[in-house]
This record gives sequence, C-alpha cells and structure tokens, in this order.
Amino acid sequence: MQGTTYTHTTPAIGARAQVRKTLTVADQSLHTGISGNMHPLYVNELHAQTATQGGRLAFEMILAALASNSLAELGGPFRRIESINLTFPSAARIGDTVAAQAEVLEANEERLRCKIVCRRDTPPGIVAEGSADLCRIAVANT
Repeated sequence: MQGTTYTHTTPAIGARAQVRKTLTVADQSLHTGISGNMHPLYVNELHAQTATQGGRLAFEMILAALASNSLAELGGPFRRIESINLTFPSAARIGDTVAAQAEVLEANEERLRCKIVCRRDTPPGIVAEGSADLCRIAVANT
C-alpha cells in the first residue's frame, strides 16, 4: 500500500485559504471543557442577556482556532504556526457564521508571513484580525 505523497512547495505571495463555519453550542461546550473558562459572558445566557453584549459570546479562542485552520490549509503538511498575533475588534456570538481567511504576504522556503482576517456574516464585521508566521518543519527521510 502506498501512502500519500506531499510536496514541499512554497505558496506564492497572495495565495489564500479560507475556512467558513457556523459557531455552535457544541463548539462552545468543547472549548469550555478543554479550557475550563467559565466566564459568564460565554457560558451564562441570563448574565449575557443583561450585559451590553445581548447574548452569549463565542470564545475568541474559537475564532483563533478557525484562523489556525486556514493557516494550516495554506501552509500545507510541512509547516506549523511559529507565531500568531490576533486582535478581536468586535464580538462573535453562538450562531454566527464566520469566514477565517489567511493570505501569504511574504514567502520563502523556510517561512511564510501571513495576514489573517475573520469576518462575521451577519451583521457584517471583522471579529478577528492579525498576522502569523509559519515555519517549515524538518521531515525525516524514509
């Protein structure tokens, strides 16, 4: 049986990858379980309704996970995130659909510098933006 053959190509400047997802209660619950974060704006609907947010927010780290997914798609199987810097200019809520897009700004064989933008569909808005560096990983010859 022959395995998948991956190439070590470097994406071109301007190459993009996008991941789109509707944020669910299940996503929120899984993140709460993994992180232990019990902040009431994220897990308590009654508290979140009384706050100026108008309902439970989606964890910002879920948005970061969507960004990392688009980076992984863009970088391929032989690159990993070396650094990531994100800001969250507006909130996303459970039920929002978010598109996370990564774009190559600088590229060489060893490193990719990428721009990240996560956009909420309704109401339209940027919920995360920033940059990331992807570095090449060593691959054993087999």
